[in-house]
Amino acid sequence: MLRIIHSFDVKPGVVERSFIEWLDARLDEVTRRFGCLERKTWVFLDGIRGDYEHGVPEQRPKYLNEAFWPDQEHADRFRQWLMSPEGKALREEWFSSVRNHTVLRYVEAPVSGPATDD
Repeated sequence: MLRIIHSFDVKPGVVERSFIEWLDARLDEVTRRFGCLERKTWVFLDGIRGDYEHGVPEQRPKYLNEAFWPDQEHADRFRQWLMSPEGKALREEWFSSVRNHTVLRYVEAPVSGPATDD
């Protein structure tokens, strides 16, 4: 399973609620066609840099748009569509309305087996 997160802030002057509702609706519709298993948008509350005892507050992008894909191939097909002429309108509206954008890709960490003598 592949997890992709887009973190971003909405640009000043863009109506956040309307934009997020539009983005969620469009991504729900389109990503499903390419095999996306689940999508969610999260609002970042707070964060720290460092450990719990000595950490300092840190600003991060407000929105986390999360998608779960069965594998890299499915996510790549969506990205190819997004970069195509057919995906241009969605791509331009999305990225002209956000700033501080970062993409994070994750896979599940392998669990190491128990240490044995054999």
